[in-house]
Amino acid sequence: MTDNTNAATPEVVATPPAAPAPEPVYYDVKLNARFTWFDFNYLPRDHHIVDKTVFDAMEAAGVIADVKQLS
Repeated sequence: MTDNTNAATPEVVATPPAAPAPEPVYYDVKLNARFTWFDFNYLPRDHHIVDKTVFDAMEAAGVIADVKQLS
């Protein structure tokens, strides 16, 4: 004898709740040289609020004079 199931009622499987997405990280940076990111110029005389991606690019270019993590 075969075991038949009703295809119209799907089996309910418990899944754990998904973790919330991590909060974005922002930095307040002051530069020691001009930096360009996708045709946007960051000038050394100003403070700039940037996200992690731009911060990593600035750090790799060696233009960060002062930094403060905001979040």
